[in-house]
Amino acid sequence: MPPQAPVRRRVASTVATVASVNQVTPRMTRIRLCGDSLAGLAAVPGQTIKIYVPDLVSGCPASRDYTVRDYRGSGSSGPSLDIDFVLHGDGPAANWARHAQPGEPLEFVGPSGRYRPDPHADWHVFAGDETALPAIQAYLEMLPAHACVAVYVEIADATEEQPMPGAATPVVRWLHRDGREPGTSTLLDDAVRAVQWPPGHGHIWLAGHTPTVRRIRAHLLNERGIDRRALYVKGFWDRQHPVGNPTGGAPRGVKTVGGAR
Repeated sequence: MPPQAPVRRRVASTVATVASVNQVTPRMTRIRLCGDSLAGLAAVPGQTIKIYVPDLVSGCPASRDYTVRDYRGSGSSGPSLDIDFVLHGDGPAANWARHAQPGEPLEFVGPSGRYRPDPHADWHVFAGDETALPAIQAYLEMLPAHACVAVYVEIADATEEQPMPGAATPVVRWLHRDGREPGTSTLLDDAVRAVQWPPGHGHIWLAGHTPTVRRIRAHLLNERGIDRRALYVKGFWDRQHPVGNPTGGAPRGVKTVGGAR
């Protein structure tokens, strides 16, 4: 009799409650979760959680990866966790976020991820589309005031611009699609290709539309000769494969280069 395959254990999940829904920009919604289940979670902004939401098409739960925008383990209102949802596309997570109301439950697994900005880098470049913006903002908050930072973010238009938090004063370039659909422009490619790297040991963090970041990664490694150890790349979504997550957050098969996660 052949040996039985080991039973795969169910990953422990957390169920929290929607405390508030706030419109950050016309296409970005921040949902704050609360509940005693969040106590001791020890989440770090920039980490990833896997949320479970109903798929309106299949009726089955769908899982999507999202960035922890903020976490408070304690406070006058108890522990809470913030997630920013990009509202383009018609995916399960975006549809859920559009209609979420205080009091609704949300199940998730995590957090996971060990990436932190390199404290020894002489300069930092963060680049991505709007799906990468919550992580970029979280990492900027980790940098000291003297950090040399440049940020490139592709967004729909000027109404999607947001203040950059933290002690550092980054040079920020907003790249407006102005009517073009997400995942169809070369704005981010062109901006990164035009960057003149400062001297010294730098670090580049890049995330967003998978085909876009794949092209930029190839350019940086093959044409610009960037050291792999100085480059962190993650695909969050793919316009051609909406099953992954067209609304931002779910990694889509881009090999990570550089820092561990």
